[in-house]
Amino acid sequence: MTSGAPTTVPVRTRWSAWLLTALFVGVAAILFTLIYLTLPAHQHYGALLLIGVLSLFFAIGCYLAESLSRDPMAQRSLAWGFFGLGFAVLYLSIGLAPYYGLLSTLFWLFGLLLTTVALIVAIVLIAWRVRAVGRTANREVKREAWRNQSPPSAFSYAAANSPSVPQAAPPPPAARPPGGS
Repeated sequence: MTSGAPTTVPVRTRWSAWLLTALFVGVAAILFTLIYLTLPAHQHYGALLLIGVLSLFFAIGCYLAESLSRDPMAQRSLAWGFFGLGFAVLYLSIGLAPYYGLLSTLFWLFGLLLTTVALIVAIVLIAWRVRAVGRTANREVKREAWRNQSPPSAFSYAAANSPSVPQAAPPPPAARPPGGS
């Protein structure tokens, strides 16, 4: 008699996701600081724009990393954090640029428009994803209920649908009160 391979239970660690998140945040902070400090003082505006765009790319990377984890809470939190940081830095950098004489009014409005369109697209994609996750969860509830039902046997199905079994008579029509239409 052969026995199957022994089943192993995966080791669940709660600290590994948070440690990886802390390391990722540390690397991002060092990278952002290096970008800001390596560019000369007259190019700090470009450094802030680069940091904002990199934050949005990190948010996308963290979102994609959610698929690699059984419990993606840390990745999801990090994605939201980078998403907020990226748009905050971009809006503040672009919004305050005319007050420091860095952008003309035309480039200022174009930058704000471009950032707003990117934010709208991101919000639409987030709403679409949240609805899709909700629909999948509802489907899984119904699927689990169906799995927990005991399957009918072929005999009981055949006996219930046999032509020799009399069909139940339809219920009589409801009586209408006199004088009603």
